[in-house]
Amino acid sequence: MRYLPLYSDQVGSVGRILIGAVILTAIAVGIGVLTLKDDKPKTTEVKGDLSTADTTTMHVRRGAFCDRVAKADVSDALGGAASEKKAYNDGDQTTISGDVSDVAQEYGCIWTGPKDSATSARAWVFAPPVTKDWATQMTKSVPKGCKAAAKPAYGKPSVALTCTDSKKQPKAMFRGLFGDAWLSCELTGKAGESAASLQKRASRWCLVTADAASA
Repeated sequence: MRYLPLYSDQVGSVGRILIGAVILTAIAVGIGVLTLKDDKPKTTEVKGDLSTADTTTMHVRRGAFCDRVAKADVSDALGGAASEKKAYNDGDQTTISGDVSDVAQEYGCIWTGPKDSATSARAWVFAPPVTKDWATQMTKSVPKGCKAAAKPAYGKPSVALTCTDSKKQPKAMFRGLFGDAWLSCELTGKAGESAASLQKRASRWCLVTADAASA
């Protein structure tokens, strides 16, 4: 391989180019950091619930968002201050539900309610992008013990689920597609709580999490 000699005036030009490139790179990296860093709670107040909001035009980013959910909103959802908070990222080894542990392919958060209440609030977004066809198929998948409804909308397409487990503990879930992000939220109420009461809180909670995860 042949190397062309660099003369003094060429060295000066190359040096200036390299310095300029370094400066531009530093600026680009700085902008990238500012764009990607998003670990502070959102300052805009979320008003209403899913029945009063249009979530079909919202876009959610496929990344961490737990720290953007305000503590007050978590307390409202749980009916009291959370006793524990857990966040996990794509690739983390984590307990998904019950005793089931696996490598997560999502970004999610779990808040446990006041002690002895057995309540919990969750939200998670798939790490891989999701197509509309795939999302449509997932809206048709209804877990055992659950009933599905089309409204209120949670992205597009979406599904609203009300469930009751073997301990008669009610659960409300919303799942839907926001852009190319599949977002799910879930609220587990107290044993014996009416489905209507839980659904109302879940509608508010899921709008809060959608706003926190929004791009």
